[in-house]
Amino acid sequence: MPCYYLSRPPATCSLTRIARALAVVLLTAAALSGCAIYSPPATSPKVRELPDATARAVIGTWQDRLGQHIASAGDGDPAILSQLPGLRSPAVARPGQIVFAATDVEAHATERDGYDVFGLLLGKQITASGPRYVFVVGAVERQDYWPVAVADVRIAAMSVKGGVATWETGPANADALTRYRRSAETSTAVRFPADHDQFRLVGCDPGVCVEELRSGARWALYLDAPVTSAPATPPVQSAPSVR
Repeated sequence: MPCYYLSRPPATCSLTRIARALAVVLLTAAALSGCAIYSPPATSPKVRELPDATARAVIGTWQDRLGQHIASAGDGDPAILSQLPGLRSPAVARPGQIVFAATDVEAHATERDGYDVFGLLLGKQITASGPRYVFVVGAVERQDYWPVAVADVRIAAMSVKGGVATWETGPANADALTRYRRSAETSTAVRFPADHDQFRLVGCDPGVCVEELRSGARWALYLDAPVTSAPATPPVQSAPSVR
């Protein structure tokens, strides 16, 4: 099922306390209901190389689900992307980030395997052929009910005409992915975007590039329609997501 996440600044309370309290609640609930709790693998799982055709199919599923959401929830208007209640709430200290998720892509069992795909909206560009929405998209691989690796990252640019979304998708970059993985926090579960990630749009005519500031990893997408102006959202550090 697709879903929106709204990223916002960390709460003032201790994340460690929240994690401990949540663990107690989960353990208690499991004892009472008999539900299983899946632990991290005892040994480091083998991270498989994701073939380009598979990566494009996985990300294509994410693109299809986002297009369907715009068609159904927004009546074909991509402005629905910016109409989350949290973005308009006076309780939010600063504008949040929008992450669209498509879970259980190519999974044989719900949450057990397959991929969870997350696209972070970085900005809207104005091109000669109309507005274009730029996402950095990451596919997180699951094994035995546990996220084990960010298997693929690339840029996806969406245009909407007549209520129908069309996509241009950038290539994989093995060097950038390796650099990004090396900068990842090893003490937390794998996620995309991670709490400390700082993605931003950077200029690279005649296309668009995305850079993750902490790792220096960069991805490129070269586009057909020239950009006449590119007002993008300012880079904001990712924070825990709220469903």
